[in-house]
Amino acid sequence: MRIKTIGIVGYGSFGALAFTLFQRFAPSIQVRVFSREQEPDNKKYFSLADTAQCDAVILTVPIHAFEEVLAKVVPLAGKDTVIVDIATVKVHTSGLLKKLAKGRRYIAAHPMWGPESYEKRAGDVKGFRIVITDGSLEVEEYKALAAFLKQCGFNVVEMTADSHDKQIAETLFLTHLIGQGVLEGGFRRTDIDTVSFGYLMDAVESVRRDEKLFRDVFRYNPYCKDVLARFKSAEEKVRGLLQEPVDVQEKDNLRIGISGAEGSFSEEAAREYAKTSNLKEFSLAYLISVENVLSSLEGRAIGLGIFPIENSTGGVVTETVHAMAKHNFDIKKLFDIDIHQNLLVREGMGKSEITTITSHEQALKQCRAYLKSEWPSTKIEEYEDTAKAAEDLAADKLPRSTAVIASAAAAKLYKLKILEKSIQDLKTNYTTFIAASAR
Repeated sequence: MRIKTIGIVGYGSFGALAFTLFQRFAPSIQVRVFSREQEPDNKKYFSLADTAQCDAVILTVPIHAFEEVLAKVVPLAGKDTVIVDIATVKVHTSGLLKKLAKGRRYIAAHPMWGPESYEKRAGDVKGFRIVITDGSLEVEEYKALAAFLKQCGFNVVEMTADSHDKQIAETLFLTHLIGQGVLEGGFRRTDIDTVSFGYLMDAVESVRRDEKLFRDVFRYNPYCKDVLARFKSAEEKVRGLLQEPVDVQEKDNLRIGISGAEGSFSEEAAREYAKTSNLKEFSLAYLISVENVLSSLEGRAIGLGIFPIENSTGGVVTETVHAMAKHNFDIKKLFDIDIHQNLLVREGMGKSEITTITSHEQALKQCRAYLKSEWPSTKIEEYEDTAKAAEDLAADKLPRSTAVIASAAAAKLYKLKILEKSIQDLKTNYTTFIAASAR
């Protein structure tokens, strides 16, 4: 089948690039564009019905809109129209094509580049990869398509949709994850950039406009959750390496790592341990997570680690169990402290203005009945640490309408108002802490 007309449904940044590429590499083909933002002029912009009647129709729409758009295009398309899927995830869209375009001609592909890369290369597409994962074209038609793409300078890569999504999670998603973090941190190029930093910023700039794509890929590619968890775990271990090594046996000036921020219950536990152990000279490292504490302990970055293992109301601390299974250490002491949870808000905020309550998983468990009784319709969210939640609320990193469950010490430290005191379900609310040393 000879392609005389191409339809582009969706005219965002990639839709505009596709239009440019067809004008460049196939000027004899008429290109029709359907855009919700543009009125049809029957020159460049056409109605969805007219666009869908083209010999091939490319869906350049966000992943979250793919199903809705495909459902509209299929009944409008011509009998022999080839539907082209170029979404960044493939298992999800291939499944929709098989379901909604059953019996139709289609091809599922993913161009491994975008407008940023095209611009940086000044339009040189040589070596740009296009992955093809699925399709229902005749063999000869597919060969002709592959030959055309190669003639333009593209590399055609064939693989299954599942293999594609696995590799995308470990490459494109990881790049976006790091890039969005760099952008969020406000890091910029300088006058003394190293070569490697330049490469990093090239990657960051390639994804700076793709926040929505970043969220969509995470939502529709199941392998991204594992990559996110692995990255978080690796980051925690790397943080542990940054601590200055100390003599583990040294009692004076002992460096104690705690699984919390300043003002946390872990800090309270560490100070209680120091008092009962008659430690006169010590310093605290606020390592937030149990994983960070145990990694730092193994790396001799701290001399002692303090972290919770169990609460009389909330039960075993899941985070601790998982971290303990991965590290070697000795338990020096088990001890209890009585925990009093408090509901903290920004100054001037009242109960009626609170829409979300957040805290560490354990704190939420310890206040489960209270939350159900007093805040039945309020959104409840987990946070990495009670005191860190208080710190972030005070620093405007959380919405003003958020309340956090944390200690009275955190309220004083971060200048937050205690909306309600001692909100834990049990009056006596003991948490067992571990004092650990390197093995």
